[in-house]
Amino acid sequence: MDAGTRMQRDRPPPPSQAEIDAVYRNARLSLPAPLRLPMASTLSFLAGFTLGTAQGGKTSGLQFRAEHAHKLPTSTTGWFLYHKSKNYQMAYGGIREGFRMGFKVSFWTTAMFAIEQMFDSYRGTADLVNTVTSCVTVAGGFSLWSRPVSFLCCEMPLGGC
Repeated sequence: MDAGTRMQRDRPPPPSQAEIDAVYRNARLSLPAPLRLPMASTLSFLAGFTLGTAQGGKTSGLQFRAEHAHKLPTSTTGWFLYHKSKNYQMAYGGIREGFRMGFKVSFWTTAMFAIEQMFDSYRGTADLVNTVTSCVTVAGGFSLWSRPVSFLCCEMPLGGC
């Protein structure tokens, strides 16, 4: 018996169209988890990258103006080079902040969808309780990551926030 015949014999039959339709019909957003997680991650990265690029470009432009306010150019060529340098700094700062923001947003979105899928699998049902639980879990994680507990223990009794 050759290897090709043995591989065909060992392989399970492909799923029927009814089985495929049932998987899509019972999944959240009508997408099974292996498609939904990468899609959510990619779309959230693109949204974060877009917002981060806009914010980073504006911030870099303002920082460039503040750093060079004491030595403004006096000639036409000087102004051309000033704006050229400023535009390069804005592009670099925008792209850098875009990637940073994109990765942050993508990480938290992927965490929410993955935890939601974990609760769906564990409980055997896809309902609002799983969604709320995963959102609150990720929000708590983000809160701890953004402002550690040690800060809250020291500052909150003193009335600081």
